[in-house]
Amino acid sequence: MIQSFNPPPRAVVNTVITKKLFLDQMKLTPTEKKLIRDDISSIHMRIVLQPQTIGLMEYETAEYQFKQIVISEVVLNKQSVCFSIARLMQQAFPYPLILLLKYGEEYMINWADKRINLTDKSKRVVENLEFTRWINPSNTDSVTKGFLNSLDLTKPQCNNLKELLDILKNRFYMLAVADETGSYSEAKPDNIFYYREQMALLTQNREEQKNKIEALKSESQFNIKLILNKKLKELQLIEKAIILELNK
Repeated sequence: MIQSFNPPPRAVVNTVITKKLFLDQMKLTPTEKKLIRDDISSIHMRIVLQPQTIGLMEYETAEYQFKQIVISEVVLNKQSVCFSIARLMQQAFPYPLILLLKYGEEYMINWADKRINLTDKSKRVVENLEFTRWINPSNTDSVTKGFLNSLDLTKPQCNNLKELLDILKNRFYMLAVADETGSYSEAKPDNIFYYREQMALLTQNREEQKNKIEALKSESQFNIKLILNKKLKELQLIEKAIILELNK
């Protein structure tokens, strides 16, 4: 997975981060301490993207700071803890962090937005925690290959670290779109919101379909069943239309 990013040699660090560091320096609940001790096998900082390692400028405003982007790998002992571990890791590090969660041969990518805490500028407010599905880099299907090829850090045309991170986040998100369309494509910054809107509509549609199916199972009146079936077919047609839109 790391190779897919094709990092500049100067950006590769492969630094071990000990679990003791978290246990000693973070304020953790007993449950969180157990997660760190029992459910993490190893933590490595793999890639550090800075002006001197990738040739892109820093970016800073009153709310956001992009002095470096770090790509880290966490090897898990248990797959089900991935979301809890990711939340802890994102809270632990103040800089933008791309987290590669590994279990067995599969990876899940996690990312988040980090806003400067205006009452304590040394801290960050972690927002919009997002995840890809699990990916096996050895898979040869076109979606996986297209996605992994999109991660190449030498490809994006950008001026600063924020723009680079925005491009990468969009490419991570487009894996979910590719799972619907059957082919991977890279979204431009100005149309990622359209894809997100369509995906939200698709999720809502499928939830409504699920509700109609559950209602049909428990409904005994024939005329109401007819109405429910009609609404279900309408939702299924809308679902197909949304997927067609995603393919455009």
